[in-house]
Amino acid sequence: MSEFDQLLGDSEGVINVMGNYGFVRGMIESGVQVATCYPGSPTAEMANAMLAISEKAGIYFEISTNEKVALEIAATSAIVGRPSVCWMKSVGLNVASDTAVQLAYLSMPGGLVVILGDDPGHLSSQNEQDNRYYARLGYLPFLEPATPQEAKDYFRLAMRLSRKHKFPVFIRTTTRTCHQTGPVQLDDIDKAPAQVIWNNETMQREGGYIPLPGTFPPMKKKALENLERIRLELDTHLINQTFQVGAGKPELRIITYGHTYQSTVSALTYLGISAEILKLGITHPLPTNTILDFIGEGGEILVFEELDPVIENEIKLLCFNKGIAARITGKSGQPDELDLMIGEYDPTRMVKVISGHLGIESGLNFGESSVEVPSRSPQLCPGCGHRTAFFAAKRAMGKDKEAFSTADIGCYSLGFLPPYRLGNLLYCMGSGAPSATAISRAFPDEPVLSFVGDSTFFHAAMPGIVNAVYNKHRQVIMVMDNGITAMTGHQPNPNSGFGSRGQAPKIPIDDILKAFGVKFVERVPSYQISKVEDALKRAFEFAHSPDGGVAVVIQDEPCALRRSRMEKKAGTLPNPLRIDPDICRNIQSCLKKFACPAIESTSEGKVEINTDLCIGCASCVQTCPLTNKPMKRIDDFRRV
Repeated sequence: MSEFDQLLGDSEGVINVMGNYGFVRGMIESGVQVATCYPGSPTAEMANAMLAISEKAGIYFEISTNEKVALEIAATSAIVGRPSVCWMKSVGLNVASDTAVQLAYLSMPGGLVVILGDDPGHLSSQNEQDNRYYARLGYLPFLEPATPQEAKDYFRLAMRLSRKHKFPVFIRTTTRTCHQTGPVQLDDIDKAPAQVIWNNETMQREGGYIPLPGTFPPMKKKALENLERIRLELDTHLINQTFQVGAGKPELRIITYGHTYQSTVSALTYLGISAEILKLGITHPLPTNTILDFIGEGGEILVFEELDPVIENEIKLLCFNKGIAARITGKSGQPDELDLMIGEYDPTRMVKVISGHLGIESGLNFGESSVEVPSRSPQLCPGCGHRTAFFAAKRAMGKDKEAFSTADIGCYSLGFLPPYRLGNLLYCMGSGAPSATAISRAFPDEPVLSFVGDSTFFHAAMPGIVNAVYNKHRQVIMVMDNGITAMTGHQPNPNSGFGSRGQAPKIPIDDILKAFGVKFVERVPSYQISKVEDALKRAFEFAHSPDGGVAVVIQDEPCALRRSRMEKKAGTLPNPLRIDPDICRNIQSCLKKFACPAIESTSEGKVEINTDLCIGCASCVQTCPLTNKPMKRIDDFRRV
């Protein structure tokens, strides 16, 4: 029985789950038939849950090759009448944006809900992208839950609205809402069968599905009318509620939403400040009547929102148009305006914001520890095959050539950190090969290398590689093949050999590259550093030869974290190593140049292996320059 089976429970029960699982329960209760995604934090746990229970729930679920594909499958399923959902992380919407901005013009009787996991504070993303702008660009309604219970309830509401108006509804959530844990009340599961229809008549319904110059104007009018209908329906809905915090006459009046509401309440409670709060459940279109009722005759209204002053500016415009002399205070015009547009609004920060506004002492007293806490940067796992590949790549490229390498999105982007300093330019998924192309054109005699993972290869890298082959660019690409989508929690991809519904065709990257016209394709075992280095040297030689061009080296090694967990469970994980102090000369190449986190420095300045971390891969042995290696297998070690 899976830990996720509690999401399938009968009504009238209460479960304690994170926000992401609240969304999944909402899908089940809403009778969703089709669920698609591309995994990415903070929404990745939804995929893990669906992998475990989708068949039991009667839901077709797939992890698509990228977000655009996922959205198009879900949207088309909704068009033919099947209740559908698609989810992705914040920057995933950029990949799907061509499709997303088209959705509002189409009729979707089955219902489509799209969940966006935004990431204020860029805890697991390359930026803090504020996707509320897409709501305005695409005429899309955005709901914003604050708790796991609201995650479930808002999903049900979103699906009901979508089916009623045949119109897509988006739910914007954030990292803190996705990952916070709380009680969720279970309700009845909708088991009504969907009416699936697609024929010549339905192809023409409500303006049809082909946006030509002659057909588009009424389609846009329909989108605007649907958006207004949803605004009117939710203007006075309970998802927009006024709350009193503290006793006595409110000292502050605040408009906020989502996780920021939670932080605001915590901060007010800590400070002992009374306030009246309008908590919005929908942020686009704004529930203008509810907001106007809250503002009343005017006075000062504080607007708390993470990232950009989107709601603040719209409320200011609303007051201007209505002739209301209210003072709307948010970020704009504040002395620290730019700082307020960066990062999360957690409770500690809200204490400072509110106390600063009132001109009072916050009372926050963070005592400094007498013990200096060492800094710790993100790092690759012990035994990660990417580390051995980076070690080999530095040797193959030559001294001081690290700058001529570009990165992509994945665990291997950590190669930028010391001691490797590889992959020095990163835009987004699939950008490695195109950016390497430009560098190779500017520096034709240098060894130019880009890195890409197997999941990213299928997601977005193939067009850039095809472009490099077609335009005869001279560069080397290293595909970091660990057989899984590792960074987001080991979800499968077309290279894994299994999918959301069990065994699936394994699509060989080698064959795809050869079909693209790549003449140099070599697969090497990542743990064998000399073989990786030799393959890269041959690849650079080929790339710069008269008939050369794109060369690809595939470093092949399963994800160390996933493999070690499986082998540890099966009792087959190799014993760790130790360093024999009688042999070791403390050169520290294994520590400073290889940098496996299982290799540590003692208080005496010597190296040792942490047996709690070592997975026994023995890659470090190859990095030691001594002929008689001091790394020895511990024969009598017993793993717990």
